[in-house]
Amino acid sequence: MLHPGIVFGVGVAVLALSTWKARVPLPLGLLIFALVVALLSGVGLPFRHLVEGGFGYINLVLALFAGAFFGQAMHSSGATDSLGYSVVRALGYNRFAALVITSALLYVSGMFVGVAGVAVLATGVFVPPILRRVGLSDTRIAAFIAILATCGMIAPPVNVPAMAIADGVNMPYSGFDLPLYVASAIPAIFTVLLFAFWRPEARPEAIVPQPRSGGMATALIGLFLTLGFWAILRLFPTMIPDPAVPLVLVIGGLVAIPLLGRAGFGEVVRGTFGGTPLVLAAVLIAVGVAVQIMTLTGVRGWLVITSMELPHTGLFVEMLVLPLFGSVLTAMGTANVIGVPFAFSLIHQDMIINVAAISAFAALSEFMPPTAIATALACYVVGNVSMLRVLRYCLIPALAIAVTAALMLIFADQLSGWMTSGSVTFQH
Repeated sequence: MLHPGIVFGVGVAVLALSTWKARVPLPLGLLIFALVVALLSGVGLPFRHLVEGGFGYINLVLALFAGAFFGQAMHSSGATDSLGYSVVRALGYNRFAALVITSALLYVSGMFVGVAGVAVLATGVFVPPILRRVGLSDTRIAAFIAILATCGMIAPPVNVPAMAIADGVNMPYSGFDLPLYVASAIPAIFTVLLFAFWRPEARPEAIVPQPRSGGMATALIGLFLTLGFWAILRLFPTMIPDPAVPLVLVIGGLVAIPLLGRAGFGEVVRGTFGGTPLVLAAVLIAVGVAVQIMTLTGVRGWLVITSMELPHTGLFVEMLVLPLFGSVLTAMGTANVIGVPFAFSLIHQDMIINVAAISAFAALSEFMPPTAIATALACYVVGNVSMLRVLRYCLIPALAIAVTAALMLIFADQLSGWMTSGSVTFQH
């Protein structure tokens, strides 16, 4: 049986060669990585763990498809264009006001679902018809959607990466509201101001689809059944049962059926279970398998111990490893595998601030190819845009997220007095 460090290094090398040189699709490359790690660790082919790991992120996969269904239904029915037309006219074609409205829509959606990709699919479809009418190009619109949805994912009450890290260090997911708001709201406000003051790129009004009869009512009902229901659920959590995100999104999408017709509904279903959503669902399943095998073979434990032995001064530089790993493992996978060891390495500080800031670093994975889930789905929602060009506009806001998170970690001791109601620390 080889040392876990050697096993991990060989596995990463095989993954890199298979995906970059042999052009193997990333989901298959992750499965090869998991098999290599299992074989080199002496556990053979643990079929049960391979299957079990594939279901590790099944809730996110279901939410991904449900979000795609809701977005496709709203778009195909004309609800998004009708809402965009009405909102822009009501705002008097004011660019800043349009950015504020759309940012709130994306941010709140990310808050409730806790996954940036699902927020992009669910509410991102309402954004292009609004921002196109106030002079933003499709490339900038896609970048704006990806950034604000990611900021919403970092925000409370639901932050899936933070939940994964808190579970890994055996601490309750409570008391995170203010730290997560600081980590998410500052970059979100900065992004809105940045896009508002960039030079407009005029687009002819004629190329924007005009509203469709019944589309406005469909959009409002769909948003009420999703965002409205989640808001009521958070206000009265003990009185209203939570049917889970996928079911809520599916029910909201069904409102558009009368405007779709038989052929339109079939097109929505094909769009939901194909293309970009299907590829990213496969990535999430493969990431679940990789995480399960790394836990089984002790590689994850080795990463924890190694990270705790790192010198404190160089730890913040090594935080860059989080989004780099996230380019393959996604934000959820990197929070689970790498975020937990980094949280342990800062165990002498306020753990609530630590976990909140590290989850923000993990969220930067949404802008790291080849996965870059939020960015890829934003390109999918807007259509006909290059991911590399979109990522160029994401760079400065992503740096704002990283700087905010780094400052929270550096000044965690000073911030713990007012940012957390009761600081949580552990002693060695």
